Amino acid sequence: MTDTLDWPGTSGKTYRYWFTDLNQALKNEGGNYMFVKPMPGNKWLPVYIGQADSLGARLPCHERLPDAKRAGATHAMTHTTPAGEQARLAEERDLIQYWNPVLNTHHRKVQ
Repeated sequence: MTDTLDWPGTSGKTYRYWFTDLNQALKNEGGNYMFVKPMPGNKWLPVYIGQADSLGARLPCHERLPDAKRAGATHAMTHTTPAGEQARLAEERDLIQYWNPVLNTHHRKVQ
């Protein structure tokens, strides 16, 4: 398994995420994250996408983590976003609109 994956958004922009071990201390920095599940062909699918002021404070006790695991998520992916909250929110929206994760309730495509 590779350490990183590049995720496209609806805008055409690509975002690089790292596989993250939730059992280890995470950075106390703002960033975006995904809970992902494995798919055939060595592919991954996000079941939840979010953003946080502090990845270290948000992810280990995330209220959607149990739901993500029930939806098949086996890993988390993260990256820091030093450009601030507005950049994190724009990225979150861009990725949710492209991937339409099952557990996100906002920014989803209408089906």
